[in-house]
Amino acid sequence: MTGINDLPSLVIATLIFLAIPGPGTIKLFTSMAEKNGGPKAGFFATLGLMAGDAVWMVLALSGVAALAAAYPRAFDLLRYAGAAYLAWIGFTLIRNAKQTLGEGKVATGAGRGPWQWFREAMLVTLSNPKTIGFYVAFFPLFIDQTTFDGAATYARIMAVVLALVFGYCMWLVAAAQLAKRVFARYPGAGAWLKRLAGVALIGFSVKFALQK
Repeated sequence: MTGINDLPSLVIATLIFLAIPGPGTIKLFTSMAEKNGGPKAGFFATLGLMAGDAVWMVLALSGVAALAAAYPRAFDLLRYAGAAYLAWIGFTLIRNAKQTLGEGKVATGAGRGPWQWFREAMLVTLSNPKTIGFYVAFFPLFIDQTTFDGAATYARIMAVVLALVFGYCMWLVAAAQLAKRVFARYPGAGAWLKRLAGVALIGFSVKFALQK
């Protein structure tokens, strides 16, 4: 493909990166676990994750990473804000574990829809500003200098990455649907899974706040 060096390696590297569990994966599953969630919630959460990734990729390519390196304190503020948002989501999951799964008096998932799932998933991705550093380091590895044609090459790489994100997340949605049948039989286990997801998100928030 014009401008891309070693497309198979780009695909493999992206899939390996996606296979590492992160806050985006957790958010995808928790959106599906809402009372009126399911595959529809997984689909719109996936679009939100892709939107967040697209923003970071564009910022990485536009030189914002260099600007962040020049003004590290501003970058730190962004990082702390993202960590606080993840911690808030984690706390909410722990607090509302039973209600989210339809076991409590109030079904907090009721009344929520595509916009909420999309927005929250996008914000989870945007809550980790270190992602921009990853893309800054990632993209140059797969650029063929002999056929590089500027923005068009970047657009092709972004398209490949985003297509892989979509395909991988749809696979996760299908797997989650199978697992949901088990949790429907054992709702207490599902509630504990939500609590563990909340703890994991809080853990990610601490990691993002402390990493340099």
